[in-house]
Amino acid sequence: MPDRVARPRRTNRDMRSRDLTSHTRNHRRRGRSQPPRKNTRAGTRQEHPPPHIPSLFDTLFFAEGAPSQSRAPLKTEETLLYEYNRQRNQPTMASSRKRCRRRSGKLNSKSRKLHLAELQAITVPQQVSQGDELLKHHLLKMLVTDLLPFSKVKDVGFRAFCRGLNPTFDPPSSALWVRTELQSVYEQIKVKLRNTLQSVPEVALTAEMWTHTSEGVYLTVSCHFIDRYWKRRNYLLETVALDSDREAGRVVEQLLKTSSDWGIAEKVKVVVSNMMSKGSMTESCEAKGWAHVRCFVCTLDIVFREALAQLDEPSWRMPQLLRKCRAIVRFFQQDRDAQRQLRANQEKLNLSPLRLVQAAAEDTWLDVGTMLQRLSEQRDAINLVLLQHVKEDLWLNDCDMEKINSVLAALQPLRDTAKEMVSDGYESLSNIIPLVDNLQKSMARLSEDGNQVAKALADVSMRRFGHAGDNRWMAVSTAMDPRFKNIMLFSSRAQTIEQKLQAELKALCPSKDASPLGFGTDEVDTILKEYKSTNTMVRDQNPLDFWRLPRGLKKLSHVAQRYLTVVSTAVPLQRAFNPEISRRVHHSRCHLEPENVNLMMFLNGHWSIENSNSPESE
Repeated sequence: MPDRVARPRRTNRDMRSRDLTSHTRNHRRRGRSQPPRKNTRAGTRQEHPPPHIPSLFDTLFFAEGAPSQSRAPLKTEETLLYEYNRQRNQPTMASSRKRCRRRSGKLNSKSRKLHLAELQAITVPQQVSQGDELLKHHLLKMLVTDLLPFSKVKDVGFRAFCRGLNPTFDPPSSALWVRTELQSVYEQIKVKLRNTLQSVPEVALTAEMWTHTSEGVYLTVSCHFIDRYWKRRNYLLETVALDSDREAGRVVEQLLKTSSDWGIAEKVKVVVSNMMSKGSMTESCEAKGWAHVRCFVCTLDIVFREALAQLDEPSWRMPQLLRKCRAIVRFFQQDRDAQRQLRANQEKLNLSPLRLVQAAAEDTWLDVGTMLQRLSEQRDAINLVLLQHVKEDLWLNDCDMEKINSVLAALQPLRDTAKEMVSDGYESLSNIIPLVDNLQKSMARLSEDGNQVAKALADVSMRRFGHAGDNRWMAVSTAMDPRFKNIMLFSSRAQTIEQKLQAELKALCPSKDASPLGFGTDEVDTILKEYKSTNTMVRDQNPLDFWRLPRGLKKLSHVAQRYLTVVSTAVPLQRAFNPEISRRVHHSRCHLEPENVNLMMFLNGHWSIENSNSPESE
């Protein structure tokens, strides 16, 4: 046998030349004109991760218009393998990569399975674990924001929807797990809020009473204050069941208990409530050393109901007309054929395809106005359907429409008032007197034109709001609002208001050089004179910005902070003047389990997606 010819030993340079020639040939086969770039420092080719292949979740997420930087794209197996190899960065891995690579540059099937199995054990569980925790966090926030019952996580459709968004996510199916997690968040926020309230000098309370469909009456208590940065803070404290007990004394006792539990009983000065309770809330609050102010929205509803009672005369019969209007809406809500015919008539008459709205039984002016407005707009389409169904008793004749138009015209000043109070949260009590003045002027003009509804509203409004200027908290807060200060400081009540401000300055801002009673009379007069000479702010501006700026009125700012803390409504304004939002919130909280009402209401006010006024955001 001939001796085997000894081949020359290949050097590293020959191996690199061979690899470069092979990959250049492969790139040309694929239609690439340039070979892979070389790392001049290491002398080896530089690898790049394969291009990202979008998954179904990527397609759904980025179709909503979300920016690509807001969420990392899902990684393919090739990308994960590349990152895994880079992290290892060991010679054994490099040699294994060379052994497993074919001339085409791909891994063979056996080695690919081995690498992916190891990758599945190390990389994927960490990513899935972090992603699951984040999804569970957002799931809890969704339940809190929409006030959904804990049993929602058991629904088949909801679980299928979650898996459709992310097939690797296994949503929790235990209501006990949801309650445990939310209880932990509740305890954390409660500790932070308690620490925040310790440094607050004074607070105002709001008490909202609402009726559960099956569990009786509930009371939601919130506190309000202005922090040192002149930002208004509103925090929900507690929601408790009253067991259908609407007694004013029982409500005040519960308010005292709640404020004592939070350590703010001595800091409460004013309570704003929407109570329609037995007994006098004012007397019950004064017995505890608190002042009571009725919610402005609730007072407007009382004015409207009392005005309707005055119009229950033979020439008007307003309550009877409202019962007829409710019957019309109820007929269309219960008869599907009538609904289809109404939509057909709306298209035929070129009317807006709007649904009829049913007013609540409590006769709130906003619900009644919305119902009558829809009936007035859709009158022709409605009467055609009533003719086909032979409903003569529900026919809207000319006399009915004349009364409806009179009510709508009289309610327009109330709508204008609501537009001026549109806000995302609460507004100060200082805007009540200016709004009432404009409301009474508008009602007087309509009364002169012969509108009987406006005349009745003007009479009741004068009786309810005529003494608003004599109320200490309303008058002084209006004087401390730079938008409306001229209304009080340059009126017939100016001397009385200045005397109250002098007393507040001497009590709240004592100085070292003054007498034991506080400021001297000359110093107080100088401060008030300087404040009266300042320019008034525009109505759309925030009055707190005036006191936030450094001025020579720092001593008077203590008085302003105390009185501007009091709010005008017991509920947020976006819910007070929006029937749709109000109905949705009421429907959601009435479907909560009784043992979870307080927990969910508290977290909804502090930890929901829409709320940014929580201690966590500080």
